[in-house]
Amino acid sequence: MVEYLPRSAWNARPPNGGPGNLTVSRVEGAVIHWPGTGSTSVIHSKAAVASALRGWQDYHMDTRGWSDIAYQVAVDQAGRAWTLRGLRTQSGANGGTDVNERYGAVLLILVTGEQPTAAMKATTRGVIADFRRIYPRGTAIRPHSAVRPEPTDCPGDPARAAIARGEFTPGHSEDDDMTPAQMQELKNFIEARTQAYALWTHRQLRKDLSAVVKAYALDIKNYERQTDAADAARAAAAVWATAPPSLQVDGTPAPEQPTAPDPNVDPDLSLPDLDPFPDTPAAEEAAPNGDQPTA
Repeated sequence: MVEYLPRSAWNARPPNGGPGNLTVSRVEGAVIHWPGTGSTSVIHSKAAVASALRGWQDYHMDTRGWSDIAYQVAVDQAGRAWTLRGLRTQSGANGGTDVNERYGAVLLILVTGEQPTAAMKATTRGVIADFRRIYPRGTAIRPHSAVRPEPTDCPGDPARAAIARGEFTPGHSEDDDMTPAQMQELKNFIEARTQAYALWTHRQLRKDLSAVVKAYALDIKNYERQTDAADAARAAAAVWATAPPSLQVDGTPAPEQPTAPDPNVDPDLSLPDLDPFPDTPAAEEAAPNGDQPTA
């Protein structure tokens, strides 16, 4: 719900009686108004709005002879909602007793040629939503020019166009407020941002991939060096294992290597010494029975 500034916020005068409250069953909707001052001097600050409201109240009460300022609620360009007569009290702004009984009255504080801001439209949607909660059948939103018996340009072309686009209707999305040119500009912006992000992502991925490739190549080189060293050590061990014990390298005997037993030989069997060349020749031995060789 909207937060409404009280009448004391603009130092309002007390009303002189009045027509009383609206009849819920008779209300058809809300009418949108503007001050119609003919000036292009904007009324934006809180103090300026309060001063303007007091001036319009004086004019309505002192010149027109009405009981109070004519409207129920005012909404300014900053999105502030001001309590005037209040949503339950019948307005005196629509142009006759019948239309005042059938419609509420919301004042947009706009000057000639001024476009309603997003804040003004958002708050007005909130005011209309509150109005509909009080008057469930009062769903219509109309410009003053559509209900006043006599011709009027109220609430001005910008507000009238906003009503036609549904910008004061509760639930309306601000995305629908853009013109085709604005929509195209937004589309171009989104596409440019998307392309820029895709390029950035591509560059980051290339950097990351390059780093991974370099790290992988370094790991491969380290692995190859380690593998070559291990293979060289295993080859050297194999050479020493098959070398004769007397083999020397640089004058140093090769280290003794344990000899594995032959699996085809039974270790429990011992073979006789079959050396065919004994130390003492058989011919030099003495002949048996005293036989001597002849000279």
